[in-house]
Amino acid sequence: MKSKLSLSNKKYTFDLKSLLFESKLVFVFLIIGLVMSITTSCTDRRSERTDNGNIPNLSENLSVTNDDYFPDRVLVGYEDEKDLDKIAELIEGTLLLKIPQIRAASFKVEEVEKALEILQGEENIRKVKIRYAEPVYRRNIIPCEVGQGYSNQTTLSTYGSYQNYTNESLDFYLWGLRAIGIKKVWDRGYDGTGIIVAVLDTGVDGTHPDLQGQIMKGYRPSKGEELPEGTDSSYGGSHGTHVAGTIAAKRDGKGVVGVAPGVKIMPIVLFDSGGWYVGDDYAASGIIWAVEHGAKVLSNSWGGAGYSQALKDAFDYALAHGVVIVAAAGNSKSSQSFQYPANYPGVIQVGAIEYLGNKYDIADFSSGSPMLSVSAPGVNIVSTMPQKTSIGYDRRAFQISENGGYYGFMSGTSMATPHVSGFVALLLQKYPNAKPWQIRRLLETGAVDIGDTGIDEKAGYGIINERSLGLGLPDNGGCNLDIEVADAYGDWKIPSVSVSLIGTSNAGRKARYFAKTNGDGIAKFLNIDSGNYDLIISGPDSRENSKGLSKIVYRKSEERTYYTNVSLTDDSSITVSFSSQAKIKFNSINGNEKLFLENIAESTTTVIELSSNEVDISHLSGRYFIKFGYPNLVVQNTSINATITLNGYDIKLSGYITAGSTVTTLYDSYGKNAHWTFFGKTE
Repeated sequence: MKSKLSLSNKKYTFDLKSLLFESKLVFVFLIIGLVMSITTSCTDRRSERTDNGNIPNLSENLSVTNDDYFPDRVLVGYEDEKDLDKIAELIEGTLLLKIPQIRAASFKVEEVEKALEILQGEENIRKVKIRYAEPVYRRNIIPCEVGQGYSNQTTLSTYGSYQNYTNESLDFYLWGLRAIGIKKVWDRGYDGTGIIVAVLDTGVDGTHPDLQGQIMKGYRPSKGEELPEGTDSSYGGSHGTHVAGTIAAKRDGKGVVGVAPGVKIMPIVLFDSGGWYVGDDYAASGIIWAVEHGAKVLSNSWGGAGYSQALKDAFDYALAHGVVIVAAAGNSKSSQSFQYPANYPGVIQVGAIEYLGNKYDIADFSSGSPMLSVSAPGVNIVSTMPQKTSIGYDRRAFQISENGGYYGFMSGTSMATPHVSGFVALLLQKYPNAKPWQIRRLLETGAVDIGDTGIDEKAGYGIINERSLGLGLPDNGGCNLDIEVADAYGDWKIPSVSVSLIGTSNAGRKARYFAKTNGDGIAKFLNIDSGNYDLIISGPDSRENSKGLSKIVYRKSEERTYYTNVSLTDDSSITVSFSSQAKIKFNSINGNEKLFLENIAESTTTVIELSSNEVDISHLSGRYFIKFGYPNLVVQNTSINATITLNGYDIKLSGYITAGSTVTTLYDSYGKNAHWTFFGKTE
């Protein structure tokens, strides 16, 4: 289905409420409560932010500071790879890497703000065509906790009602596998065989006894290195090894077992030596490498604020190739919609639950979100840790005698996420051609309700459960949507426009999706729930609306905001036309002056002879400098004053022609270097 909309403004209000009611889930199993825990170096409280509320314009109204991105790197979406050398020369930078699959490249520069400003310069826009430019954001491993330790001398026989569930030696502590009923899945013959799960995290210790034979070739994007199968790649710490064990530790009666012990783990090192995030540029290249080397699931126990178009394009590349993406909601306790990658459309966002001795409940730290999908065990989760001689050895790990392996307890949505990633692999083994939205619906439909009754922002549909494997593959309930935003003439495809879908899915869930138009003017919503939505289009982002990005518009008055309603049942594409109204009124003219309107992208100039003191320029589309001139040299310094009425806002303009000159740039408070953006006139 394809349609074209020329939308008009209308009053819009929205109040997002979750469906709330109560339930209890009781599971008879005795487990030790590890009361002593310490926070690891992965804790970064910058992620503990509050949501901005139910704002119709969902365009990232967060304050982005220099601490949130690398000061010396810039990500550029390019039109033509041949221009990369020119871009590097313009910003006095060095090309770090290019990602041709999404037409993006990153550069090392002296100062990112300066580089973005250069790319906005009048002459530079004419020299090279770029699709977008953005900082390289910093992100973090989702804050977690590691248990103080465990003595393998503990006598399990003192717990009289205990029976070994998995036949592993540390089975007593594998409460998460009991919670989801994993043995019933294994008994049906599903263990994830044939499925590759990419662990985007710190590296993974493939020499661990429980992971030997489970780790395939991986990738270290910051070095451009392929990691041989079965080797230790635990750069950055123990986190990735712990995640990998929860997904795929083998069934051998020793140590632990993963949700899907037949899976092969592909380590993608996004948190390298020292545990530092490699950046959205290298992360995007790692995502694409994983997709092109056979990964069917991407497990992401990390995230952070800052909407990255390059990162979004990389995850869209994965979704378009049928890859399922699972991501942690975060541990900030609040309800949030700014954690990425968790809040990109099409991602399965995961919350954490804990076992309280007689029931399961939502973990206190687990972040909520309007689009949280399901929850999974995430408190006191025991799993594999790097060996003592390995790169990422963690002194808080303990060793068991059965196999000499090291293990540890961690808590966080980081630990819930691999439970879901492993479970997704089981579903893909049964339904190898399933679309990502179909897998998500299987998870949600089979989940067991927890906390407030019904779907809610803290638990989603509830705890993942083995009964999902008994469900048939849904043939409706998901779709892809492309929103193309263009000028009034359909010629200029506009990037950096915020697009939101807010409404009710066909499954009855209150849903809220957000994306920005990419460098081709398209906002992609891949593998989302079908349903009835208010479509809200606003932007492009002005300086008042975001920081750190190259600007299509400088002023709030240049942004356009439109609303309509859409009913989504099948894959669809919609084109939305922006338009502008602009008039300039001069305080006084003689009748022989001219207005020069320079299109900075196309290197063309529209000349208008002023026969009166008011001129309508609503027909213009593009980014312009507005200049005023006389036919002859002025004999004395002359001030020019005018008012531009732009989309209903009056803005004072001024210029100054020195004696012996003819032309001046008209500017407002942003100064002579700030262009004006128009979108044309709708007939």
